[in-house]
Amino acid sequence: MVRETWLGDKLARSARMLRGSHPQNQRQIQIDQWIRMQQIDIVWFLHPMDTLVSVPYIATVWDLQHRSRPYFPEVSVTGWSWEERERTYSSILPRASYILTGTHAGKNEIVHYYRVNPDNVIVNPLPAPSSSTENHSDTISDIRKRYGIRADFVIYPAQFWPHKNHVNLLIALAILNRKRGKTIDMVFTGSDKGNADHVLEKISELGLHDQVHILGFVPREDLKALYSKARALTFPSFFGPDNIPPLEAFALGCPVTASRVSGAEEQLGDAALLFDPANPDDIASAILTILEDDQLRARMTQNGADIAKVRTPQAYVALVCAALDKFDPIRRCWGRDYKHL
Repeated sequence: MVRETWLGDKLARSARMLRGSHPQNQRQIQIDQWIRMQQIDIVWFLHPMDTLVSVPYIATVWDLQHRSRPYFPEVSVTGWSWEERERTYSSILPRASYILTGTHAGKNEIVHYYRVNPDNVIVNPLPAPSSSTENHSDTISDIRKRYGIRADFVIYPAQFWPHKNHVNLLIALAILNRKRGKTIDMVFTGSDKGNADHVLEKISELGLHDQVHILGFVPREDLKALYSKARALTFPSFFGPDNIPPLEAFALGCPVTASRVSGAEEQLGDAALLFDPANPDDIASAILTILEDDQLRARMTQNGADIAKVRTPQAYVALVCAALDKFDPIRRCWGRDYKHL
């Protein structure tokens, strides 16, 4: 069986260290040489890759939102630009031995945009993170005091990118205050990716200073405690189909409201109350429903826990190992030192 795989985190870190000081071709050669020195048969990249390798590889795709929503600046003109993403995916994906994605919606996008063989795209739902809060009862009990949160709150853990949609969520919060007579605090965690000032301006414009808590990056155990104390996770991101925070909430017993984007129903099933992320009234209605309907909260919390129990890291890796076993009869057909004559 093919077991000499390299889980692509370390390899990707090596690529990042080489990036900048080495041209693309030279970096690719160095990474390839390193792979061959390690006598690796197949590489599994745990996150999107930007360097071709000469051995078989498994690519991972989280989303193709530069194609679906190209108007957001973070996938078009800043950071990893539209052209860079497209150049990478159009080169990497058609050559991959397998491509991993979390939903059939994601698979359909990969096949549609890059014309790859559907048989080479494996749908492997993202695993839910560990739910353990053992030995951290003190953290949970004093989490509100530590961050100055006095009222009930909903949480949104997301970096401040435009597509994370903080602004429409804030408008929904104002609607709850003024039209629905419901006051609830909002907790934002995550680092600034260029849009925090815009969000702060909207908070000021809407008069929400006393209700919105911007905590920045918080330690992992603090985030778990915040999930445990929150009345709900509200996840209004425009991007999908795979998102981690709802899975975190499932594992920690936090009810979920989330965007109705492509693949959301498949990923979240009947454990989340979905809304239109472009409609603040719809967001507000979803939040109000999850706050006031105790039976719905209990049912969705249990459904989320059931999903978290099934979608374990072990199950995720097991499906990849099954793909490696399937690939073994193919990979054994040539040696590691093969050269075309």
